[in-house]
Amino acid sequence: MGLLDDLKQQADSLRQKQQVTQAELNENLRAAHARLKDGLHYLVDLFNSLNIIKPVVPRYYYLEGGVTKLENLLQCDYNCNGRRLTVDHHDFIEAIVLRFRCVGDGQITIEKQSEPMVQRLRDHLWTHALKFDVNEVKNERGYVERGIFTVKCEVPVTVTIGSDLENAQIKITLKNLEKLGEYVYVYDFDEFGKEVLEELGKVIIAKPNTFRTTGRRQQAMATTTNVRSVRMEPAAAPEPVPQPVADATDGQAKGLMNNLKSLLKR
Repeated sequence: MGLLDDLKQQADSLRQKQQVTQAELNENLRAAHARLKDGLHYLVDLFNSLNIIKPVVPRYYYLEGGVTKLENLLQCDYNCNGRRLTVDHHDFIEAIVLRFRCVGDGQITIEKQSEPMVQRLRDHLWTHALKFDVNEVKNERGYVERGIFTVKCEVPVTVTIGSDLENAQIKITLKNLEKLGEYVYVYDFDEFGKEVLEELGKVIIAKPNTFRTTGRRQQAMATTTNVRSVRMEPAAAPEPVPQPVADATDGQAKGLMNNLKSLLKR
């Protein structure tokens, strides 16, 4: 076989593989759209109900270093939107974005000594999208000796539910939900449904839940963590998750949405 014939054969083989891959991506796009469409309907209803009921959901957040915390914050302003993608003149839901705020009264003051410590706290607050002002005190040579931070008692929370078409998965990314930081949870298409949405809803309103162990990947990670913990010294007890002051449910037997709807009818 000549050089040109060999190159043509390789190109044809590669072209066929790419066509198969594109077909799989198209199929995954349709499957993800179906799952996200159902999820969007559920979450729009959930957030509409929360904006009417306004359940009391207190939160607190430890800042950099774990010494100072924002406390007595209450959740409010629930917003749910679908992000869409157009392919071949057809609209598909690419992601669901949930937003709300945890807001308290006033602000707190934090003082840091030395320029590295000031920069460290500044980066920490920027990373987590917290609102703050800082007054830097400099010495005669212009170097920062200390910084006085004024941090607003407000934490923005974002939940993004998006599709990973190459791996046929749904990914839920939590940012600043319960604690500062970003955490990702992964589900195969066949396991992303009402159960996951119910558990996510319970996390959002600080109800007892199994969200972090729902799904095959989360269960596998939990099992691995448990095995490791057996081999290690007992760790310090985890921070308790704040519970709402007012219970927004009539009983654990009902689903989350049924409980909210029953409150709306009163």
